[in-house]
Parts: sequence; C-alpha cells; structure tokens
Amino acid sequence: MTKISALIITHNEAKHIGACIDSLAGVTDEVVVIDSGSDDETLSIARAKGAKVIEKKFEGFGAQKNYGTAQAANDYILSIDADEALSAELHESITGLKQSGISGSYYVNRLNHIAGKAVRSCGWYPDTRTRLYDRRKAHWDDKTVHEELITIEKPTFLSGDLLHFSYDNYAEMKVRADRYGKLAAASLKGKGTFYLVLKIVLNTPAKFLKSYILQQGFTDGYAGWMISRYKARETFMKYYLAIK
Repeated sequence: MTKISALIITHNEAKHIGACIDSLAGVTDEVVVIDSGSDDETLSIARAKGAKVIEKKFEGFGAQKNYGTAQAANDYILSIDADEALSAELHESITGLKQSGISGSYYVNRLNHIAGKAVRSCGWYPDTRTRLYDRRKAHWDDKTVHEELITIEKPTFLSGDLLHFSYDNYAEMKVRADRYGKLAAASLKGKGTFYLVLKIVLNTPAKFLKSYILQQGFTDGYAGWMISRYKARETFMKYYLAIK
C-alpha cells in the first residue's frame, strides 16, 4: 500500500486545524504542519492530533509548501489547507487509490463555504485543485499567494469534494482580501505608476463583473454579491499598494 504524507500550511488556524486533521484519519500516514508564527492554539492542537509540527518564517505560500514537501517522510503528498476537510466520498476515493496503487498526481473539486453556505457560483465551484502528487514529479511555483502546483504529467481526477470552509463571516473575507492584496503587491513593486493605475481602473470592475455576472454570483444572493465585491477589492488593493 502506498503511503501518503499530508501537508498543511498554518497561521492561527485553531478554529479549523483539528477538524482538518481528523478528516485525514485512515487516508494519510503522516501529517506535516508548517506553521509561520501562530499565537493561538494551532500548534498545541496539531501536536495533540499527532502531527509533525515545524515552525518556519513565512516566505510565501509556494515556498512554504515546497519546504514542507521536502520535510515529509513519504513521496506522495496530499496538500490540504487548515480550513479544508475531506468529504466522505473523497476520503473513500483516496483510500481506494492507496489500495490499487497511486501514480502521478490527482486533482479534485473544491466546494467552498462562506458563513455556513456552500457556494457554487462566482467561479467558486468546481474550483478544481491538484492536491495529491508525487513530489519527485511536481513542485509548487514561487508565487507569494495563489500558488500553483507544477506537474510533469497531466493530473487525474478524483471523485468527491474537498470541503473548504473559507470564511465564518464576511468580515473575515475582507481581512483576507486585504492580506492577499498586500502579498500580491510585493511582486508588482517597481512597475510604473501609469501601469498600476490603469490596472486599477480596468481590472477592478472587470473582476467584479466577471464574478457577479459571467460566473452568476447573482444566483447566490447576498453571498454572491459579497464574494464578487471582495474579489474586486483584492484586485484593487494589490495594484494600489504597489504604488505606495
């Protein structure tokens, strides 16, 4: 049977980390947590659940995940966020795969939730992500935020949703939009002011309209409106903060 190491990147995830690790029972043979300075109960909860916890200064999500991948005991890695959990169907898919034999990398559908509501508009579903991979044939890019896994072979689909409990409330969405905007702005420093202002003027409303109209955010009522609004805010912030 192929062994799998779970990889979780954390910072103040005490609300979610326990449920995340619990959902991995029977699927992964090791849980590796790479934490960047949590000052809540994240580390104690993770250790109590049997995770291998390593503390490392945050240098971007891609860098953290590549570092964590290298610390794992097994070549097959299941990358999962602290606020995610395996659905029963996905749990069954991966355990079945371990029995039959894993080869290459695999992508899954992610079902995002906000304030307890599952959202299927705004580009939030199926929100496919490659999360199970052979570290000998894959690596994360070096993006500070919205990192992507680069694989040698085309990934295979796994049935079952990865449940993502994105935000407990809309205030959390605003905080994360601002944080991600700030992180993304770092890579835009040095761009000309005219370029950045033009991006603000064009890309901010385009992001909102794409989410709310083209991706049918309006079908999810208030949730669709707020998601589209904060998508646009993150876009605005990353260009605005790069000017300063």
